Amino acid sequence: MQNIIEIKNCNNIDEGKITLEINKLNIKYGINGTGKSTIAKAIKYGIESPNKLKELTPFKVKNTASEIKPEVIISQDIKSVFIFNEEYLSQFVYREDELISNSFEIFIQTPNYLETERKIEQQLETIKKVFLANNELDKIILDFENLSKSFKTTKDGLSDASAISKGVKSKFYDVPEGLEEYKPFIQNKETCVSWLEWQMKGNDFSKDHDSCPYCVSATDESRKVKIKAISENYDKNVIKNFIEIIRVLEDLGDYFSSASKNKLKEITKKTEGLLPEEKTYLVTIKGQIDSFLQRLKNLREISFNNLKDEKIKEKIEDLKIKIDESFDKLKSDKTEKIVEEFNKSIDTTLEQIIELQRNIGIQNTEIKKSIEKNQKNINNFLKKAGYQYEVLIPSEDRSYKLKLKHIESDEKISKGNQYLSFGEKNAFALVLFMYEALSKKADLIILDDPISSFDKNKKYAIMDMLFREDNSFKGKTVLMLTHDIEPIIDSVKVLHQKFGNLTNAYFIHTKNNQIQELAITKNDLLSFSQICNQITSSGIINEIIKMIYLRRYYESIDDKSNEYEVLSNLLHKRSKEEATDQRKEKIADQYQQLSDDDFNNGINGIQNKIANFDYNSLLNKFKDNPQLISLYKQTNDSFAKIILFRIIIDGEDKISPDDVFMKFINEVYHIENELLFQLDPMKYDIAPQFILNRCDEFINGL
Repeated sequence: MQNIIEIKNCNNIDEGKITLEINKLNIKYGINGTGKSTIAKAIKYGIESPNKLKELTPFKVKNTASEIKPEVIISQDIKSVFIFNEEYLSQFVYREDELISNSFEIFIQTPNYLETERKIEQQLETIKKVFLANNELDKIILDFENLSKSFKTTKDGLSDASAISKGVKSKFYDVPEGLEEYKPFIQNKETCVSWLEWQMKGNDFSKDHDSCPYCVSATDESRKVKIKAISENYDKNVIKNFIEIIRVLEDLGDYFSSASKNKLKEITKKTEGLLPEEKTYLVTIKGQIDSFLQRLKNLREISFNNLKDEKIKEKIEDLKIKIDESFDKLKSDKTEKIVEEFNKSIDTTLEQIIELQRNIGIQNTEIKKSIEKNQKNINNFLKKAGYQYEVLIPSEDRSYKLKLKHIESDEKISKGNQYLSFGEKNAFALVLFMYEALSKKADLIILDDPISSFDKNKKYAIMDMLFREDNSFKGKTVLMLTHDIEPIIDSVKVLHQKFGNLTNAYFIHTKNNQIQELAITKNDLLSFSQICNQITSSGIINEIIKMIYLRRYYESIDDKSNEYEVLSNLLHKRSKEEATDQRKEKIADQYQQLSDDDFNNGINGIQNKIANFDYNSLLNKFKDNPQLISLYKQTNDSFAKIILFRIIIDGEDKISPDDVFMKFINEVYHIENELLFQLDPMKYDIAPQFILNRCDEFINGL
């Protein structure tokens, strides 16, 4: 099934259609500047963020009154896209404690895991329902936590720096002599802190003035002394913390035994420091609060994660709260009611302990399988690609994190950015992208030039990892945009059977701002020998173009024979008498002449391939620039156009292209002998359009 994606008015693309085969790898091969990244962004924005399409508005219509707007039309329903591009790489962070931030979701949380987790949660639901039924419990836990913090202890007991110790000495209840008139303000729990802050600010203003800083009336010295005394006797932060302790004790009063409640009230009302036995009492209270708090938290957070490594039955039984044995200071009707509810819920859970144990065992097995499979797959890739690293997924803090280590060490690497090279980071990012994309279950996966920067062995190792393993993109809808032909050679030509015929390849190019695509099949990927033989044996191809390809054939096999020398002289418009031999050393910075024997032997060799080859007749055609210009304008073969351009301007004084442009003309398309296979340049427009456009400009100027 095909999905046609139409793109309009996005950056350099005025219009174009992209064909996607559903559940297949769709490789779109095109040279740099084609608009591949624009295609990737346009598709993603069009599907997920249509409002962002305006970012792709072509420059030619920006800041104009034009109604032209970027548009993406998709024939089939695609709801989600996950894209690998430079933006993904730039935000990829190698964390200190794991390679990727959501290892658990990516590598462990399979559909089977989620289903078993749901069953386990159902079986533990009875305990958690106690929290849902009692809205106060979360606040009680928070208040107990705050109270415990105020009872700060050291190895010697209650700390004198604790909030409760400071609060008792704060003179909240014991207002100093001379300040009695301020008692209604000092002992008002609601406004005391604000009032103290107001008073202390006033003290700062009264130092150099005889007027009251509040009412502007005359102030005698005794009044100034009182204002100053408030600042000297009271610390608003100490008072604030003490008032909070009193509030919490009032709120939690019903959760303490009557004796404890009265004792705590008595302690907070003290006007002097705490006695040793009172400090010991508060330490005991703190111990029971902390232990009770931990029990409540364990019940609230009960899940597979905190049961998986324990004897499950004993662990759940230990959750029961025995208030008579351990929490006498908290023994009250209200506390006993909560404890009774929890203990009943635990008994109910224990009634189905066998089923719970079975599901936890299934979950542990599922996790083990996921870890072994993912570790094996990633490490196989790393080994095949020649990387000296391995990954592992240990359990840490009741979770699972992807770790990295070097094969020569057992130490886990905590700083991937420090040790990994740029290429290694990209490789890890790409592999981890695959796992993340699979976990997200995206309808469409886009790879924007993912492997062009890798060497050949690593390219194939990545392709194998991405598209051939069981847990991979195999059978998913993937769009790969690349300027590297090797993935096509591997998946379409050389190893098409190993890729299960699940790959479609297209050549894409931009001409006059129109995206065009042309299918690439196994038969379209030819060695240059095959291409050359097809061209030289054709009865309809111009003989000048045949000479261009025949010379390139000898170049491609690095055969600097007599035949090559003859063709080289022909393309440089030299007569037999002017023919040089570039194989011989120069004399006085001049090439030596090609001997008659070598010239004639070269002619004979060429005639074995092209029987009607006639050097002098062809030489006249190569010297006829108007005829060459006409041929240049007629041919659609972009490679031939480049070479024709070189031949035309040879000896021309009217035009003088710049060095950068001529470097491309003379070198980039001069020889590509490292390629075993390539696309037929007579069929596929492989030369950059901007180079052809410049060639056209120069030719039109002749």
